[in-house]
Amino acid sequence: MPIQILIADDNASVRTAMRRVLEGEDWQIIEAPNGREAVAKAEEFRPNLVILDLVMPGMDGFTASREISRLLPQVPILIHTLYWSQGVELEAAKLGVQRVVPKSESSILISAVQDILSSGPREVPAPVLPVVVSPMRRREDKIRELCSQLFAVQDDVEQSLILDQLRKALHQHIEQLRSSFSTYPLLLERRGRSDPPPDCNGTDQAMR
Repeated sequence: MPIQILIADDNASVRTAMRRVLEGEDWQIIEAPNGREAVAKAEEFRPNLVILDLVMPGMDGFTASREISRLLPQVPILIHTLYWSQGVELEAAKLGVQRVVPKSESSILISAVQDILSSGPREVPAPVLPVVVSPMRRREDKIRELCSQLFAVQDDVEQSLILDQLRKALHQHIEQLRSSFSTYPLLLERRGRSDPPPDCNGTDQAMR
């Protein structure tokens, strides 16, 4: 059975270019135009490797990585993105992504894919339990998804609607962060230390 690689990118030209490069290695390529379809096709075809763009409409690469890891924990994932940074590397590592390849360094994509495929399926050290996503994580995913949509749309009306949703989501997230910080034990302890000391002189005068 040929090696199957699923590639997800909202830019059709990028997908075509990646297909041509990867098919040159006799790999069978499956395409998806966004993260949501990538999750569905990963579950359907169970490929040997998934390559995801980071910024895509509907569902971004990080959210898709989390879903694919939950459904297919042994399938390795590679992020191929224009928006590389150390923060992206760290977040990807938390999600179990094997490699992040900047699109500015596409020449190393083949070698990165070969390295991942040669290492075999991902090891799963323990049974995969159902993932419980916290409300804060869901809000973060929603904010990231809205940002991806904002990058993707060109229509002014659509952008305005997305911006309104993004503003509300950010407001809710900030309020939740404030609420969390207000109950943080260290902050409460510091507040207690910062209270003014009792007026000893006043107390002495009253006692006299």
